[in-house]
Amino acid sequence: MKLRIRQKALSFKQYYSASNPKFQIDSPEIVYMADGRISPGGLGDRLHGIISLYLYCKKKGYKFKVNFCHPFRLKDYLLPNKVNWDIDPEKLSYNSEQTTVIPLFCTYKKYGMTVDEEAKYQHAFLDSFIKTDKKQYHIYTNAHFAYTPNIYSTAFHELFMPAKPLEEAINQNKKNIGGEYIAIVLRFQSLLGDFKEADFPTLPVDEQKRLMEKVYSKIQELYDERHKGQKVLITSDSRKFLDYVSSLDYVYTIPGRVVHLTYTPAHDYNLHLKSFVDLMMLADAQKIYLLVTGDMFHSGFAQSASFINDKPYEEIIF
Repeated sequence: MKLRIRQKALSFKQYYSASNPKFQIDSPEIVYMADGRISPGGLGDRLHGIISLYLYCKKKGYKFKVNFCHPFRLKDYLLPNKVNWDIDPEKLSYNSEQTTVIPLFCTYKKYGMTVDEEAKYQHAFLDSFIKTDKKQYHIYTNAHFAYTPNIYSTAFHELFMPAKPLEEAINQNKKNIGGEYIAIVLRFQSLLGDFKEADFPTLPVDEQKRLMEKVYSKIQELYDERHKGQKVLITSDSRKFLDYVSSLDYVYTIPGRVVHLTYTPAHDYNLHLKSFVDLMMLADAQKIYLLVTGDMFHSGFAQSASFINDKPYEEIIF
């Protein structure tokens, strides 16, 4: 199959210049970048990108680092576990003679490809730019090289462990639930008017009500037919819907304001903590469902969460 994706190395002239100081670099260094200059997407996309680059470097024997500093520092929530991926900002080179910037984004659906086909292409693309020289490669990506749960799960736990505040928040929410649970994920974007996300529409009030009622009924149906007697964790980007569905006595929702990091630039620890609590709580569910109807977004966040601990995952389109 001939692939027609055009991806090329970039040069940010306003940041990278031959006049900037050089650093001692003894071998190729691959640095995952999330510094606000190019958005690699939401949290799930960024974790896919990190894991993909890590697997590439592990295979090639390259040094792997992560510069995730916008809109928060990743290491404030997830710490290095078996691999020290953290990089001192002072060790980042912005000298254009020893640094190459590469964007590498997941677009296989747009071009009618499979994730496996795109991963093979992107591996070849990286090989064409990354040489065995003494350079840093700053890569912005949401690539999906770990497209099976067992590969993703192994890599995730080699890279990450929760920081203490995150671990404490996870434990508190598990205590609140009081036992095993299944999980349902819903992504409304701007439909219910909670916040403005890019150019996505907001429904009129009467249509918002109908959409919430429809999703509410599907949750009840799913519970009655498959999970009677179990606790149900529901996560969503809509606080309005979470408050609405919390009237069901078997439903648990995680407290806190809901944000999408791409559209929430504020560097506020507690503001973004909930996203990580959502992710890790989903990862420990007995099964995860993604529910989609109408113009709701077909999010990859739920599946990414299911990959962390290799848990069953199902999509229900209705």
